[in-house]
Amino acid sequence: MSRSPALRRSPGRDDAPPAATAAYSPALRHGESGTADAFRARLTRDAVERARIRLDPTHVPVELRGIMPLAEYWGICDDAIREGMQDAESQASKEAMADAVNPHNATITAWLDRRPVGGLMSDEAAAFMYLQLGLTELALFREE
Repeated sequence: MSRSPALRRSPGRDDAPPAATAAYSPALRHGESGTADAFRARLTRDAVERARIRLDPTHVPVELRGIMPLAEYWGICDDAIREGMQDAESQASKEAMADAVNPHNATITAWLDRRPVGGLMSDEAAAFMYLQLGLTELALFREE
């Protein structure tokens, strides 16, 4: 990905080393731009794994614990990483996930709606929220 000279140096520091010498992160830094395809080409399996969060079953309603592994796997909060992961999955895998999760959407939504307004969202609630967002992004969300 080619970057303009202005983006290769830190603002206000002509003697600063190029940003490209910094440790690589698949996420874009402030001032960088690139195409989604270029980002996905740099996205590694390791980046996807680091974006996943291990959930504590004691923080998940009992009726949703059976699909908790799906929330851990698919419920990635980073939009770009989630999209790259989704693109790498087969259509059959996406449909199997949707078939398993969709019967629980009303329960997930009710649980998320019970969260206090303005209160912090737990990792567990966030993973389920992003699981549902992923279903929506894949046009597979159904409330049964």
